[in-house]
Amino acid sequence: MGQQSNKIEKRRRRAAYLERLKTRAKEAAVKPKARRVKKTATAS
Repeated sequence: MGQQSNKIEKRRRRAAYLERLKTRAKEAAVKPKARRVKKTATAS
C-alpha cells in the first residue's frame, strides 16, 4: 500500500512540476525582455 501511494504522490508532484515548466516556457517565449526585469525585481 505504501509503495502505491508513493507512486501516486510522485506522479502528482511531477505533473505539478511540468505544469510550472510549461507556464515558465510560455512566459519566456511571449516576453523575453520582461523576464529579465522580473529576475532583477525578485532579486532586490
